[in-house]
Amino acid sequence: MRVLVTGANGFIASNLYPLLTAAGFESVALIHKHQSSIPSYVRKITLDELPGENFDVVINLAGANIAAQRWSASRKETLFNSRVSFTKELFSKLTIKPKVLLNASAVGYYGFDSSKTFSEESEPNGGFTHELCAAWEQEAAHLQDHGVRTIIFRLGVVLGHGGALAKMKLPFQMGLGGKIATGEQFFPWIHIHDVCRFLVTAIEQESYSGHYNLVAPQTITQGQFATAYADALNRPALFTTPSWLLERIFGEMSCLLTQGQKVVPKALEETSFNFEFPTIEYALKDLT
Repeated sequence: MRVLVTGANGFIASNLYPLLTAAGFESVALIHKHQSSIPSYVRKITLDELPGENFDVVINLAGANIAAQRWSASRKETLFNSRVSFTKELFSKLTIKPKVLLNASAVGYYGFDSSKTFSEESEPNGGFTHELCAAWEQEAAHLQDHGVRTIIFRLGVVLGHGGALAKMKLPFQMGLGGKIATGEQFFPWIHIHDVCRFLVTAIEQESYSGHYNLVAPQTITQGQFATAYADALNRPALFTTPSWLLERIFGEMSCLLTQGQKVVPKALEETSFNFEFPTIEYALKDLT
């Protein structure tokens, strides 16, 4: 089976290629320019080269980093274009439609509400993160009209060697880690290996379809995460970053740090999928 991967130079994709190869799939990376960090065994292709190519599976991981910059009007436009507009262009270039589409989204789809527990069937709240994810998911759903089995996975914070954990590592190693705001905001998370295992499983098993919350079954707060990460590194977690400081530095984007969602993987728990890293302590022990 030939698998096209977008967001091909990203954190998830770089961890995914070895598992795809081990499963016997041929990986093809969609690139914009030469990217030497992609493994040599992965074929590279550009958007303009897509027409006429035949892929069994498309894994759409594209999208500018939502937490990289303040959410100015131009940045919000970039975030939309890199997901929604790109996905529309991608599908227009795929003149031969795939059998399966796996399209990324995020738990930001639900908005923020500390009083609710969000499953895949829950009514979301509003806000920018919801609008962004909902528009992306709606664009991805168009391939269903062509008979494509479509899986949309809403990611929590993905923990691995890279990504969000890499940005947090230095202050925690220096003993400067700790709570953000009250630390009581929920922190939906998942180990990178379980993300990649889910993607391979969803390709192989035709029963997978629809929406999935890609989060670990253990729900924790940001304060509990900070304590667990500090413990894994044998460091204290004494410092608190006040919400007013983050709001001053990051503006509206600070909500990603100071707010959260209690998200449960209900759809996954109804399948035979088993998390290899179901608890934050086990996941961080593996990663440190």
